[in-house]
Amino acid sequence: MKKTNNAAIEQLVEKFEKNQFAAGDFYHLEHLLIAWHYVCHEPLVIAKQKFHKGVFRLVTKLGAQDKYHRTLTDFFLDYLAHLRWYLGTDNWQAVEKACPLIIKDAKKVVAFYYSDEVIWSDEARLGFVEADKMILDRASLKIAEEEPSVFELKEFESPLIVSIPHNGQFISHEVLQAMLPAALDSADTDWYLSQLYDFLSELKVTRISANYSRYLIDLNRDSSGKILYANADNTELCPTSTFDLEPLYEEDEEPDSQEVQRRIELYWKPYHQELERLIAKARAKFGYAIVLEAHSIAQEVPRFFDGKLPDFNFGTNDGKTVNKSLAKLLEEFDTGDYSKVINGRFKGGFITRHYAKPEDSIFTIQLELSQITYLNKEKKLYEKAKSIKVIDTIRSLIKTLNL
Repeated sequence: MKKTNNAAIEQLVEKFEKNQFAAGDFYHLEHLLIAWHYVCHEPLVIAKQKFHKGVFRLVTKLGAQDKYHRTLTDFFLDYLAHLRWYLGTDNWQAVEKACPLIIKDAKKVVAFYYSDEVIWSDEARLGFVEADKMILDRASLKIAEEEPSVFELKEFESPLIVSIPHNGQFISHEVLQAMLPAALDSADTDWYLSQLYDFLSELKVTRISANYSRYLIDLNRDSSGKILYANADNTELCPTSTFDLEPLYEEDEEPDSQEVQRRIELYWKPYHQELERLIAKARAKFGYAIVLEAHSIAQEVPRFFDGKLPDFNFGTNDGKTVNKSLAKLLEEFDTGDYSKVINGRFKGGFITRHYAKPEDSIFTIQLELSQITYLNKEKKLYEKAKSIKVIDTIRSLIKTLNL
């Protein structure tokens, strides 16, 4: 099948629901496209019911009941649901671009979660069997054969650098196996900031964003373990609990100093070394550099603050990370209908404080955005229509900073 636009997929779904497929025209790709349609248009439990019903009706018609595999069918539906969450879109072309492996070699994807002994057992064919190698969830989503890079970089000749250290959701396989189920959904991710700031390439503004979850290691913490906020609840360099205070490890199974150092070498240092290079490059070319630390958080997180967070939360460590001109710019910046605060609960994390050298014309600003401005609060899914307005506001900020 060459065309994978929405109209073509809807035609496949109609054909599937009318049970019109012949033996030679329902292959793996058709299976995925129809499953994707249901996942995008129905609650997952309903999507599964409809898809199972249609597949069983089809194999019965074709006299191929032995081809029906309950666990594999559920797995692909679950996988696509998590992939949709990760991508933040219903566009199939995004799947083709981000995860060609599920299309070209799905067996390799399945093998990451299931052993051959389990997945090809009679029990797995006739009923759903849980994965025995790795539970499928946000943190364990396998989208390519190779492990994700530590960060993604889109580099341009610009004095402004946007750093997104909490964008990632992945946790390496060997670490995730030692963690509790609370880690699996990477719940405290700064969701979809890559999508929210995607316009940066149009403006030729450099962006560096992390691919791994803050649960693995928090790139916005001092590698020495120094506490960020005095007299407040702080999460660690390698967090041991979620924002809701759910433990991420069994008691006495938390990462020891050797494991923390391993993660620093593999994940923390590469991000910071690259950020240092980008700052030095911008400073050398333009005479100054500005780092905008892009973050987002739920509107209500009782562990860290009372009540509801304003929409735009700027942090400059009480003015220490900017000059008078930038301080005035932030004061005067119009967020329209969105509420704004400067140096409220969030005054700037480690990156904002550490890299700021106003005396050397290196300035830093943190923007902690309330996720209510662009997320579906209940489902934690990116809402494109809702995000348009806040993207316009952020774009205006970026243009002002990048003059």
